[in-house]
Amino acid sequence: MQKKLSQRDLLEAILHDVLRRPDAPIRQTAMGDCLVGLLAHRVGLASLPIKSDRPDTFPDTALPASGASAQKLAARLLEPGTQGTLTASLAMAAINALLPPPDQCSPCFGQDFLATRGQNKNVAVIGHFPFVDAARPAFANFWVLERQPQPGDYDASLADTILPQADLLAVTGTTLLNGTLAGILNLCRPDALVILLGPTTPFAPSLFACGINILAGCDCRNPDAAMTGVGQNRFFRELDGAQQLTWEALADPD
Repeated sequence: MQKKLSQRDLLEAILHDVLRRPDAPIRQTAMGDCLVGLLAHRVGLASLPIKSDRPDTFPDTALPASGASAQKLAARLLEPGTQGTLTASLAMAAINALLPPPDQCSPCFGQDFLATRGQNKNVAVIGHFPFVDAARPAFANFWVLERQPQPGDYDASLADTILPQADLLAVTGTTLLNGTLAGILNLCRPDALVILLGPTTPFAPSLFACGINILAGCDCRNPDAAMTGVGQNRFFRELDGAQQLTWEALADPD
């Protein structure tokens, strides 16, 4: 019987990839209502905990000092008690600032893969992305699971019933922050195609060995514009200088 993944397995896999890369000092941090941005080698983004899970503001002292090690901040993702906190978001932003998009990435939206690969199939999405309503007609069955369901969504508590039916699954990268990704992957069929998407998604090749087939993250080609936009409370899709990129696993990701 195949060993079940734990959330720590996933986070350790990501940290393994980060520690193989050169460290860099943190040059700048920006925080808005929905995203945090961190500039080291490059700009890394991560989503913030939803407002119902956190205070409306965080103390300024929680932000890392300029010149601090991005790798040391990234490693805090493994600390007990960080799940769903600002620390987890900052750590993931540091990870994304240290893991560059590989040359194999294509400038393609994750939802385009979803629409193409999921045509006439059973598709589940974890997280109510802006594209979900327009995507519904393309699929044989379509389920959107949310912790805070909107009209037409399914409550996330139904995952154990719905996910084993899915041929294709798209999962928000914030599941790396709130502790739920491992449980989701353990419910998927071995033959299901799994996409991890959103600005929190790291380009960590070790995730391919954990059951994820496609990493749909981002690259901020204009650091100043991206960091300014984060501080102006913009959503990712509104950021200037940010591009969505998609990396699909090969048969052997090594």
